[in-house]
Amino acid sequence: MRMRRIVTGQTSDDKHIYTHVEEIAPFEMGGGAQWYPVWGWEQMPSLPFCPEGPYQPDSVFPRTGGMRINTVTFPAGFGAKGALSSIPKDPEYAKLASAVVSGGEHNLDTGMHSTDSIDLGFVFAGEMTLIQGDGTEQTLKPGDVLVQNGAMHAWKNRGTEPCIICFVVLGTPRAAS
Repeated sequence: MRMRRIVTGQTSDDKHIYTHVEEIAPFEMGGGAQWYPVWGWEQMPSLPFCPEGPYQPDSVFPRTGGMRINTVTFPAGFGAKGALSSIPKDPEYAKLASAVVSGGEHNLDTGMHSTDSIDLGFVFAGEMTLIQGDGTEQTLKPGDVLVQNGAMHAWKNRGTEPCIICFVVLGTPRAAS
């Protein structure tokens, strides 16, 4: 899939410009899934804002108060066959995925996990089954919008085509229990 990053900005002398118009190279997440790091901040910028230089993510998940936009392509069959931890990943993706402790819980045998984030998911293509911690399922389809509030979940693409989902990930503190 071809994906581009198109970012605008406003300079201090009030010029309204494109700061980035470029292709985004994907990272291999494992199991054939690809992660496209679209954009992110460690904290919300103030306006006017004019980002300079190349975008280099320092993590997949943001710290509290941060934001990431990630697009993921999940191939058919993704998540359907046991643990994903043993599937080779792009070393740079593995580094970015572990760069910020995302909190929550992770079960590598089942793929069930939660993160200290609110994730807004926009399904562009294909279908993906979302399994919640209580075992209930919903199949997400193009046009569906998911609001995942840090709950335990797992992904399974039971369809015959890749599923493409764009996530806006908001780093959020989890109350101590």
